[in-house]
Amino acid sequence: MQNINRQTDEQLVTAYANGDNEAFDILLRRYEDRIFTYIINIVKNKDVADDVFQETFVKAIATIRQGRYTDNGKFSAWLMRIAHNLIIDFYRQEKSENTVSADQEECNVLNRRDLS
Repeated sequence: MQNINRQTDEQLVTAYANGDNEAFDILLRRYEDRIFTYIINIVKNKDVADDVFQETFVKAIATIRQGRYTDNGKFSAWLMRIAHNLIIDFYRQEKSENTVSADQEECNVLNRRDLS
């Protein structure tokens, strides 16, 4: 059998889907630096980058375990797309929270005027 460290991404994904957890560890080590660097360069916040990075691999694990991963492209590109989508989700959530916060401040200001 081929050395597990020399297997292709697709072989490792298949091995992981079949229960070989070491296969995913190898995939993680292959791509963790590239994925984290991509995330941190966009979000510019280590705590946020850590969260997005972790969620990227949680989503990858879930997708593979559920049998929904299709190797129609490169595994690395798929991981990057997951990370990218999670970054977008983060900014949407942040924008939504800021909008709600601004609306609340506006209500507070209006309420203060009524009391004057």
